[in-house]
Amino acid sequence: MKLFKTLLLILFVSTAFSQNNEILKIDNQIVNKSEFEQIYWKNKKEKIATKEDLDEYIELFINFKLKVISAEELGLDTTKKFIDELSGYRNQLEKPYLTDTSITESLINEAYYRTINEINASHIMVKLGPNPNPSDTLKAYNKISSFLKSINSGEVSFEKIAEESSEDPYAKTNAGNLGYFNAFKMIYSFENAAYKTPIGDVSKPIRTRYGYHLVRPNSTRKAMGKVKTSHIMITTNQKLANNNKVTSEKINKIYNDLNNGTLSFEELANKFSEDRKSAKNGGEIGWISSGGNVYPEFEKTVFSLTKNGDFSKPFKTPNGWHIVKRLDYEPIGDLKSLNYELKNKIEKDMRGQKTKSSFIKKLKVDYADLIDELIILDELKKILKNENFDFKNMILNKEIKGINNVILSIENSSYTIYNFLEYLLNLKKLDKDLITNNTLIKLYEKFVNQKLIAFEKTQLEKKYPDFKALMKEYRDGILLFEISDQMIWTKAIKDTSGLKEFYISNADTWKWPNRIKAIIYTSESKKTISKAVSLKKKKGFNNDSLVKIINKENVLSLSYESKIIEDFSKYNTSFKELKKGFNELINTNDKWMTVYVEEKLPVANKKLEECEGLVVSAYQNYLEKVWIENLKKNHSMTVNYETLYSIKNKP
Repeated sequence: MKLFKTLLLILFVSTAFSQNNEILKIDNQIVNKSEFEQIYWKNKKEKIATKEDLDEYIELFINFKLKVISAEELGLDTTKKFIDELSGYRNQLEKPYLTDTSITESLINEAYYRTINEINASHIMVKLGPNPNPSDTLKAYNKISSFLKSINSGEVSFEKIAEESSEDPYAKTNAGNLGYFNAFKMIYSFENAAYKTPIGDVSKPIRTRYGYHLVRPNSTRKAMGKVKTSHIMITTNQKLANNNKVTSEKINKIYNDLNNGTLSFEELANKFSEDRKSAKNGGEIGWISSGGNVYPEFEKTVFSLTKNGDFSKPFKTPNGWHIVKRLDYEPIGDLKSLNYELKNKIEKDMRGQKTKSSFIKKLKVDYADLIDELIILDELKKILKNENFDFKNMILNKEIKGINNVILSIENSSYTIYNFLEYLLNLKKLDKDLITNNTLIKLYEKFVNQKLIAFEKTQLEKKYPDFKALMKEYRDGILLFEISDQMIWTKAIKDTSGLKEFYISNADTWKWPNRIKAIIYTSESKKTISKAVSLKKKKGFNNDSLVKIINKENVLSLSYESKIIEDFSKYNTSFKELKKGFNELINTNDKWMTVYVEEKLPVANKKLEECEGLVVSAYQNYLEKVWIENLKKNHSMTVNYETLYSIKNKP
């Protein structure tokens, strides 16, 4: 949490400065007007600069700069912990710069259009296993092609082939109709076929990891958003007619109880719903999106409810009978609000490969000199067959002919067959004897891509000033956190003698107010309170005995609580007015109470253990103040106030 706050503090710091008028100099480090202006305006909503604001910001900035310089002087920027942490942040920050932004933007727009426009489509599928041989692939392709020919010629309908020949197990009951769906609900190639094929037409054969498909879009509609839903479900057994009759009667009885207000929806769900996972949560099943993965009749009913709190009549799905309740509704947001979510989905989706491929292609044009793949193949084959090359035991002999031939050049760096073989040896489960020409070409492409990406990472600061600035922000943020932890936060906790001395020097700062050690007796009945006070005074019963006697018939009649009171307002009295022993009866929030004062505790200094958290916080502030004062003494600083005050209006 501290690191997060620290990063927020310096988020405005940037290194993308132009050489404007000098505004600050610390030792030999110069801050120009442009740097400070960027900082100042990023954190100010108003468009006009005031002298007071400028003075405040320059002071904060000086303190920040001094702390970072202090961390550098201690070598905190050279530790393994620092390097690893900064590297972790860098891996996250560089991702947006290692993609084709124009392609990404295009895919975001495409995904948004498909998010707000759902499509209903049918398909016919011919299955293929995960690693099919060429003959099986050709056989499957010919089969799906014959289906397409038959449909296009009018010999047979799409639905008939889907019912009789599709290898999708649900096709026999739904004739291949998948219902409505939108972006990211299907494999990207399948989704493309559905959205790009004209309504009513049949696509060309589409390959997915499941096999070959023919896709026919049937209709489109605007997406309806999502509904937060609860349901009550009674399961049915399709094979038992009697069971179906019993379940329908049961769901109707629940519906009548719901209409009559006998029990709430949540209570009925908890008691009767046979979806036990949701039943314990009052039937809540979360958000249902239009075009989602639910039965069409379920979706239709959910979205027919117009107000939060509305519930449906009983309806049936293949899972059983349902009553659904609408809890909340959210429409689909605009492109701006969904941009980040869509971008993340694209990165994890197959379409993310599209942006990566386009980016790699650009890098090849910019940096790489590639050797013909066929030449590399020939040379690799010779080496792999050489008796002096032991692939299994990961031994590379540099004396083997051709092993040092260059196969890739990126700027001033060259990579040889030896380097490529090293890359191969580091791959898991790679058998030399199973390496085909096609495998080698694919592995060579991966090798090239890896080296290109690695090189591009080294160029980010040169190519993108904003990335350079961002890395500087995180670097300085980590250093600021580490040095602050050493000099302030952890030090204040571990320096027990210093903390105690600080407490003694400022003991009057932490005081207890006027307090009362008391027992509070409470009841809904004034008569009960009066009886309790009378018994206590006459018989001297201890509190547990008193409560036992009073609560003989009703265990909730009288209760008591021992406590230290600092705030007397809720008792309609003051410290001065309260007396030892019983005080007047008080009526508040439809309850009666009386305060029995055991002891009056006047104003007093708190012990260290009673206010340690507050003392530690104050000690930390003190340590920071002293530290900053010392830093200012040990470093030369110059502020050009004329240049500082020349900042007037937000650009």
